Amino acid sequence: MNKTSQATQAKRQRRIDPLSVYRVFNRLQPFTQAELMQLELPIRISFESLRNGTGAESDFHDLAAAINVTLVRCEQINPLAEQAAIDARDALMRSWHRWQTVGLWGFDGPALAQVEAGIYLHEQLIRMSTPEQMMQAGREVRRRGAMGEVAA
Repeated sequence: MNKTSQATQAKRQRRIDPLSVYRVFNRLQPFTQAELMQLELPIRISFESLRNGTGAESDFHDLAAAINVTLVRCEQINPLAEQAAIDARDALMRSWHRWQTVGLWGFDGPALAQVEAGIYLHEQLIRMSTPEQMMQAGREVRRRGAMGEVAA
């Protein structure tokens, strides 16, 4: 490669993305109503599917991911909220054990209320958090999962 083509290639690699500021800015703004709907509705559908016994394993994992992200966000915010997320996680795990043992999805009485509270908490957190904060919590959940620290 001659010097001119090396300089041209180096210039291409150093190009500044003129839209990058908008991408960053969008991660720091609250979610839009459309984004909230896309985030909340699948969790509610998964919960209803598990609650009425027609759910699939993917519904469980979707709900578990939401509860785990909620738990990580709550650790940064409030110990009482954190305990509600822990209760929801534990209730969800009872449902998992029931499915593994009996082959049926469902919740015991306390679990129904605890998971419902966890979903409500998740919805409130995504309404109060920026996309960046939720992405950071998701990355932390994946990190903990890779280390074996997260159930589900």
